[in-house]
Amino acid sequence: MKIGALVGAIGSLIVCGCFPAVTHGARVEDGWIGGVMAGSTSGGTHVEGDEGGIHLRQAVIGPFIGYGTASARPTLPGYYIGMAVPVLFPYTQLDGYLQLPPAWTPHFVTGLGGIASLEGAHGYAMVGGDFDRANSWYLAGGYGSRQSSSTFQSTSPAWFGNAGVVMAYGYLRTQLFVQAAGGRIPASCFTDPITQANTCELGEKARAMSFGISLGRQGHNARGRP
Repeated sequence: MKIGALVGAIGSLIVCGCFPAVTHGARVEDGWIGGVMAGSTSGGTHVEGDEGGIHLRQAVIGPFIGYGTASARPTLPGYYIGMAVPVLFPYTQLDGYLQLPPAWTPHFVTGLGGIASLEGAHGYAMVGGDFDRANSWYLAGGYGSRQSSSTFQSTSPAWFGNAGVVMAYGYLRTQLFVQAAGGRIPASCFTDPITQANTCELGEKARAMSFGISLGRQGHNARGRP
């Protein structure tokens, strides 16, 4: 690979906004989990500042850590707090998730969450269920916006959706997932020389898709799950 191409590829990873890193299933498990996640991204690209080849949203590649408190009774909620740190990317993502009390949705597992970093925030809802004692599925969807890496460009709003399966074996948790996003890329902004008001154009529509995997070590053995 030529040096210029390598620098460009690294540069696009540094400045592009990531997909919200959902590192858990719909059902919260007790205790700590830590691991790594990675994915590939496809879709149209655009330019932010001097950097090109940027997707509407980019797959997260890097480590994550989280802590969960499962619902102790059917009438109580569960909680999860996590953090993902994309490699070569300056903005750590913080995730807060609330699993609704199981008594409210006896046939499914549901919850609400939000993911934030210094460049923006995304809110989401999840629904899922169990295939069996060790394997589960989930669907997630939400909306959010990220700030362009360029000072002279607008934000990039987008809807996103996730679908995945979580497989438990001993202390290992494997998550396979697909992500999709549709929204608008950042557009140019101008300052009126007379009024000093900022005006931004409407960004072009764009889409992105990602396939990924996460591998984590949970603090308890899957055989101890209820």
